[in-house]
Amino acid sequence: MELWDQIAFEYDPKSPLRRIWTKNRVWIDVIRDALYGCKKVLDVGCGAGFPSVFLAKWFDMFCLDLSKNMLLLASKRAKEEGVKIKFLRADSCRLPFKDSVFDGVYCKFALWPLKSPEEAIKEMIRVLKPDGKIAIVEVDRKGKKQSVSLRSKIFYSVYLWIKQKILKYPDTRPIWKRLMKETEKNPRVNLDMVSGVLRKNNCKILKIETRLKQMTYTAIGKIMGSDHEDYFLCLAKKE
Repeated sequence: MELWDQIAFEYDPKSPLRRIWTKNRVWIDVIRDALYGCKKVLDVGCGAGFPSVFLAKWFDMFCLDLSKNMLLLASKRAKEEGVKIKFLRADSCRLPFKDSVFDGVYCKFALWPLKSPEEAIKEMIRVLKPDGKIAIVEVDRKGKKQSVSLRSKIFYSVYLWIKQKILKYPDTRPIWKRLMKETEKNPRVNLDMVSGVLRKNNCKILKIETRLKQMTYTAIGKIMGSDHEDYFLCLAKKE
């Protein structure tokens, strides 16, 4: 997980860059509402802790990731927020928990890097209690090459200038290029795949939300990401 360790700062829950393109408050509300009624909740592929460090005000949170630096940053932010979270370094496809221990499980943009995303979903279902909720947020990848408009390119260039010249963050484009290369042969994660795996494994779909991009992007984010594929939330209950 060395590459992910190098870009952990980009996932910082308190990063000023996040406020440029996404609405943190909306994301927190989306996940909190999806898991309403749950107590003990697992975040699979938690990254640097967003939104779990804020959701811990309502839930008993457990968070896992394979990146050491992501977990260190998440732990730091949790302490700053004054919340208690159990952090574990573990593989999403081999969750270190017994069967049926969580009221809720969620995974936000953490399936696509996996070579076996279906196995990860099955593991999430395994550790979920009967009638527990599972919420998965991902990009609805259709496999079509996305064209990028001139307007998006201009705004992205401005974003990079702010990131590197004003905030003094390193250029992570070479790292992302390597990550894309390493994951290009992974199974395609999209709404059909996720909902299909959930249904095949004794889960009932409760809600599908396909307007997440419009809901969570700021005005600048909508310009920068106008050419990107849509996001979705698939919420299900284990029967």
